[in-house]
Amino acid sequence: MSASGAWGPAPPDVDLSESQDREILTSVITMMAIGIAAVILRLTARLKARARLGLDDYCVMAALTFAIGTAILCIISVPYGGGKHLWVVTLDEFTTLWKMTYAFVLIYATCVSLTKASILLYYRRIFGANWAHHVCMGLVVGYWVSITIAWFSGCRPVTYFWEQFTKPTAKGYCMNTSLFYFINGICAMLIDIAILVVPMPTLYKLQMPLRQKIAVGAILLLGAFVCVASIIRIIAMDKLVKADDFTWRMAQVFIWSCCEPFVGIVCACLPTYGPFLRRFWRKIGTSDRYVSGTSSNNLHNTKIERNKARMEWKQLHGDDVQLRGDDEMELTNDIRGGRQASLRTKDSDGDETADYVENIYVQKDISWTSSPKA
Repeated sequence: MSASGAWGPAPPDVDLSESQDREILTSVITMMAIGIAAVILRLTARLKARARLGLDDYCVMAALTFAIGTAILCIISVPYGGGKHLWVVTLDEFTTLWKMTYAFVLIYATCVSLTKASILLYYRRIFGANWAHHVCMGLVVGYWVSITIAWFSGCRPVTYFWEQFTKPTAKGYCMNTSLFYFINGICAMLIDIAILVVPMPTLYKLQMPLRQKIAVGAILLLGAFVCVASIIRIIAMDKLVKADDFTWRMAQVFIWSCCEPFVGIVCACLPTYGPFLRRFWRKIGTSDRYVSGTSSNNLHNTKIERNKARMEWKQLHGDDVQLRGDDEMELTNDIRGGRQASLRTKDSDGDETADYVENIYVQKDISWTSSPKA
């Protein structure tokens, strides 16, 4: 293969026949399959719980759509020089590749923002909203808005972003994209860390056995994998902006910028797998779904009347008793005798929250009546 082209002669120690096509395709397709499977399992768990989809479910499905968009761009980049040495890439291929990069940044920012929002909305359903939740949600929205505005206004005209490298007569200006990439990665990682910390104080105060606290905390802390992926992505970006062989270094950036959103989606879905975990790990799982109703000698029928039995749920970070904005939640099903009986609750929207929040309850008070079987 020729050692010279549109970019001049290649360094003598560069093997121009090398390609990272296989690494890109294998990594991206694998992570895309895992991300899709994670969301399907999440929706299956919701169906098993016979509960309606929440706003967090819709957010994670939207995030998956944009994540698939990043995967498609990564796959399409291969025939246009992504993962090949710069000196074998034509000017037209490089221009197309840089156009994909421009679109990739916007799709990536939208995807990770939706994923973070989904996690925060899930926390709100479980623990209720507090100041930390509002701050993190504000950071997520602010991150997406600032990245979008900065990216759209960073180059004037927009076409100068890719023409500056391939068209000598191109005129315009661009912001310091290297600094933009670095700040983008750091901000996304810091928000991920903040989201990890938000539920921990609440979890610490929950009245549950230590083993269950550890199990729930471990599931939530699996989100740390997103932070690891973010760090690796930042390192890859740093190597890219310092490299002369752009297209070769771009392969690792594409891989990690595509894998990170799918890892985030998987981490967002893991806490929702309660119906599956309860089947295989009942003692460690976070469920308290079944209530025993036995006596020493005979079986009693226990009935909790809808208008007499009310359960209050207390938000741990304040004195207000609320969940999703409502002051109280009613028990709507009768619980009748037997060795086990199923407990369900509904909120004012009619959503069956007992299954939805994986039965992590913050209980303040409950009144009930019981009558022996006639």
